[in-house]
Amino acid sequence: MKTIQIAIPDMQSTHCQARVQQALGNVEGIQVNEIQAGQATIVLNDPQQQSAVTAAIEKAGYTVAGIAPEDEPQAGTALSFKTNINCGGCVATVRPALDGNSGIAEWHVDTLNKDKILTVKTAGATSEEIINTVKNAGFKIEAV
Repeated sequence: MKTIQIAIPDMQSTHCQARVQQALGNVEGIQVNEIQAGQATIVLNDPQQQSAVTAAIEKAGYTVAGIAPEDEPQAGTALSFKTNINCGGCVATVRPALDGNSGIAEWHVDTLNKDKILTVKTAGATSEEIINTVKNAGFKIEAV
């Protein structure tokens, strides 16, 4: 068995989620763990079922933007972290490390937030890789 996350960006409302749930209910041998805005988490008994899952979602009228194992974030997933990056100088110090990580598509630090929230839009980087990147640049960081 394999658990996957499917990015479905045009599935936002509860109505859309119900349509995808119904479409996936017609695919034999899978288990739907969770459906939420923009994403579905599914257990496949056989990896070959992935194409049937994609076809069912697309037949229901939705776009499959990506599929990843559950423990890996989808490219484009936004991850948030509490840090001690608290000023423009700190941002300038961490910038080369974050910009140099090819698994990070975009990032921003909200230095006005008391928790100095770093938001990262991934291009495949895991939470652990982002944490290590920031720690190696000399800052404290923890997942939110």
